[in-house]
Amino acid sequence: MSVTASTGPVPDAGGIPWSHISSRSNDSIMLWYLLYPLRGTTQPPRLSANHPIRRAFYRHGKTTAQHWLVAMLVSVAIAVGFSYPTIFLAENPTAGFAAYPHHVWTSAKPFDGDSRHIDVEMRQIWVHGSYMKALDKDVLKSALSIQERLVGDENLTDIFPALDEKLRSSTLSWGYHSPLMYWNSSAQMIDHDTDIVDTINAQAGTPSSLNVALRPASVFAGKVFDRRKLRAADALVLTFMNKVRDGVGGSWQQKMKTIKPQACDNCTLFPSDGDVTRNRVYEFSFTPLSLQENLALTFAYSMMALYVLMSLRRLKAFHSRFGLVVTAITQMTCSVLASFTICGILKINLSMIPQNAYPFVVLVIGLENMFRLINAVLAYPATLATDQRIANALGDIGPICLATAAQNVIILAILASFVSPGVAAFCAFACIATLFDVFFLLTFFVAVLNVDIRRLELQDALARANQQHKRRARKPSPSQHTWFDALVRGRLPFSTRMAGTAVTTTFIISLNYHFFERHEKVTSITHLLGLAKGGPKGIADFDTFSPPPMNATLTPGEWMRMQDFDTAREVMRLAKPGADSFVIRVFAPLIVVLSGADRTGAPVGTEAWMHALTSFAVHHFYQVAVAIVFAVTFVTVLMNFLLYSEPSDDNDNDSDRLEEGLTVQSILLPHRLDVVRISGNESGHFVTVALDRTIAVAVFDRAQKAYSTLSIPPEVLQTIHWPVHSAVIDDNAEWLACHCGDDKILLYNCKTNIIASSVPQFPDDNPALIFRLMRLSSSSGQAKIHLVVLTSGGRLLCRSVDSLENNYSRVSDVPLLGGRMVAAGSCVVVSEDCKLIVLVWSGSDLIIDATRHLSFTARHGRLSDAVNISHFPGSETNHTNDFLLTHGAEVLLSRETGEEMMPLAQSSTGTITGMLLPNVSKCQRCGGPALQSISLVCEAQDSEAFSVEVSEKEGNNNLLCLQRSSIECGMSPTSQRTIHDVHNAGVWTTIPSHGVIGLRRKAVPEDAKLRGRASDTSLGPRLRNHQRIAPPQDVIDEWEVYKYTSDGEVETVELRYSPAADGQYSLYVHKAGPVAYLDDQSIAVAFGNTVKIIRSFRIGRSNAYKPSEDNGH
Repeated sequence: MSVTASTGPVPDAGGIPWSHISSRSNDSIMLWYLLYPLRGTTQPPRLSANHPIRRAFYRHGKTTAQHWLVAMLVSVAIAVGFSYPTIFLAENPTAGFAAYPHHVWTSAKPFDGDSRHIDVEMRQIWVHGSYMKALDKDVLKSALSIQERLVGDENLTDIFPALDEKLRSSTLSWGYHSPLMYWNSSAQMIDHDTDIVDTINAQAGTPSSLNVALRPASVFAGKVFDRRKLRAADALVLTFMNKVRDGVGGSWQQKMKTIKPQACDNCTLFPSDGDVTRNRVYEFSFTPLSLQENLALTFAYSMMALYVLMSLRRLKAFHSRFGLVVTAITQMTCSVLASFTICGILKINLSMIPQNAYPFVVLVIGLENMFRLINAVLAYPATLATDQRIANALGDIGPICLATAAQNVIILAILASFVSPGVAAFCAFACIATLFDVFFLLTFFVAVLNVDIRRLELQDALARANQQHKRRARKPSPSQHTWFDALVRGRLPFSTRMAGTAVTTTFIISLNYHFFERHEKVTSITHLLGLAKGGPKGIADFDTFSPPPMNATLTPGEWMRMQDFDTAREVMRLAKPGADSFVIRVFAPLIVVLSGADRTGAPVGTEAWMHALTSFAVHHFYQVAVAIVFAVTFVTVLMNFLLYSEPSDDNDNDSDRLEEGLTVQSILLPHRLDVVRISGNESGHFVTVALDRTIAVAVFDRAQKAYSTLSIPPEVLQTIHWPVHSAVIDDNAEWLACHCGDDKILLYNCKTNIIASSVPQFPDDNPALIFRLMRLSSSSGQAKIHLVVLTSGGRLLCRSVDSLENNYSRVSDVPLLGGRMVAAGSCVVVSEDCKLIVLVWSGSDLIIDATRHLSFTARHGRLSDAVNISHFPGSETNHTNDFLLTHGAEVLLSRETGEEMMPLAQSSTGTITGMLLPNVSKCQRCGGPALQSISLVCEAQDSEAFSVEVSEKEGNNNLLCLQRSSIECGMSPTSQRTIHDVHNAGVWTTIPSHGVIGLRRKAVPEDAKLRGRASDTSLGPRLRNHQRIAPPQDVIDEWEVYKYTSDGEVETVELRYSPAADGQYSLYVHKAGPVAYLDDQSIAVAFGNTVKIIRSFRIGRSNAYKPSEDNGH
């Protein structure tokens, strides 16, 4: 190629002379050192402005800068497409990350040593039926006949309890590994099995006679998985292993010759006489990472992070250095994942080196190219247009980046011919990752860099940085800069830009030294030359076993490479208990094709590729589409971060909307009839029970602020005796508990779709005061989900959901009127004889810790109404056991520091159902806790009305002190009391954000009812009212959400029917409810067969007071 040393101006650089470019673009690489005898310089060539290579990179840079969004989205789509198999197909036990070890070194190579060192022999029989029909019962029973011919019909499962002892003593001399063990090698069990596939998946971890788990990947060939569930297979793999010293191997070989006449008369065998003599000897090793190796990897990644941080200190002209770091991490991650996918397609075995080592090479090479491009952009003045700066920088650096990538690929290819097979595969991975990194650099990173430097503030900062750079152009004195500073700034007389290649080469040699150290006594020049001449043979030599002469989905060599390291580790226990390597003789498999088998459907050659691509497109199109949408969303968020500027006027509108703070979200449920039961928890999840005898679970994603619904399967619903009295779900939305009509409690795992084997009995015939699923520490110290049931009869049930033992106990001999679970696994209950009982968790049960007397007004020492127990504001935050107890029209405060109960308030209007308390303040006189006001929410005789009774203290010191022991202040009678009556309340409940939230039907004049229901289905605007506003006269039968605060303020949001939000099967609603408390800002209200989530956002600190769980109306 033609180069020039001209210092004239570059036409496409906007008149910027080459001499303006600083020494930052002096990017020498090893290639230019090698060409020094021919060129006379180690500097990279500067291509002329008209050179076709430079013009190609210039045009690419300008096009990418002008159409950065298209370039970004296309590169993201490609990245997701190549990364998807590695990430999401990792659920397949033979694909993705599942095929690579995490913290171990593995190797499998041919063994050329003395045959006396062979530990184990392995023989296999592959049984084929029709294409992908290996799970048919006829094929299974035919394979069983073949197996019984070799090992007899003895049941080796009887020796399973003694397997570990035999393995430790090395006395187990032979065994077999067969898929027929899923049915205990019984033809009768195979005949009676109604779901073959389900049986296999349910017993995937069952051990064989070798004490090796019966993984589908090891007992089937040509498998089809759906996530980790096997769906079909093409062949059954019978594996027979014996120690060499045992003579059973020869007996098996003789019996294989008699399979056709005695076990499978019309079968076709390969070889036809059943005599398998071809074999190879291999050495397997399985070594965990040592402490020194872990420390070395940690040190390498730490140095890389330090290099990035120090380099970023010099990029002060950029708006978002953090954004560039996120972009770099995203780019390199996609390069690594895409490289894993390509290696999987090319069948490159990467399982010999731990996963932790693979990203290092991409980090070294990728960061070098990124900083090279960034420095090239900074070399051009900020006065130049952004697309011109990007284009010229890419024209300068693009050829160098491409040459660097080519240099690294060549060096890696050369190293691959010297190193061990595992490191050679690593070199192939590094080559592919290098190419991907260059591709994403020229597309994704260029687009992001273009976006980042378009800011006006950035232009000014770049101009100032350029002026400072001109002033520092002269050579610094030794006293001004240290050698280390010059090294970091790239100002040494020799180039440090070849560091990426040097570090990569050193890292690969270090990896290779691991294998030399383990398998060779002396590493010498002679040994290295021997490797260069012949090259070590690798795992690919499994393919010396010729594929069967019929259509097959998998060859024996491919099957061997698909076996994971867990299987190899278990086989190692058989060969050499306690060792980390063993030698095995592997015989070529005997292929058995059953009579009448149709093998025409098996794809071969190019057809196999097309079949695989078609299957991937059919089964994963939806998942890939979702992944692309997620990736595009992530890129959009990243761009918003990089382009973020001053707050716009829209933010003020957002603030106003936040002040309004009342939102409604409709949740569609799979019910056909009205919801009659609803229960939620503070994680935002809730469970509903409908009249059509269906149950649904709604799971809240706090990150997305969205719900996903789960319908309980019909087979589970059929086991329930209706009606369902109560239904709850745990905080992780994993376990569901239902109190059924027969007083049984159903425990169902929503994630695994499994019903608990032990069904607990409800403690007694009384209603439940506490019915919760919560995480508690067991006696072993492990936190588990426990079911806690406390009835009003004083009976208590505690049990772990995965336990078979139910712990029943009696808390009180007298009836209980209230109860509540509190933090740290404790419970507070109130008995009919005016006692407050505190229960604490002992590890297996709730036991009584303390008992106190309550000072409620009681007739004959007995309470008659229910008692609501609530946390006092701030008690949960301060980890104190301060409670508010409400009985009838009285409220007591039970403080942890006080011996007696303190009467807090008393209503004059009716039964108290809730309280609205502000944040706790400090009394100005005594410094004790005090409240600004106390608001009591009382239910009126009309169930759809309530009143709010606000009590405040007059005077300068208008705080209500709660320090009973203080003489100066204390709870003196309040002199100011305000009562607000709210009619047409609908369904409502109190929440901690200083208000009553409800859902009600609007009051409509009589003349409007005659005109019919309004046709408008859009969501009406939200209204903020300080007093009730009359509804529009032209709408009827409409609902509204409201919040009523203690100061008399009413906030409303109109709620109208919308097909998009409520679904086409929503029911006409005559009365809303029931209601469930979710957290301190939201409630869930049943609305026909849907649920409305009402959230109240309030600027400032929220109230810590939490109401009792049953105060909805």
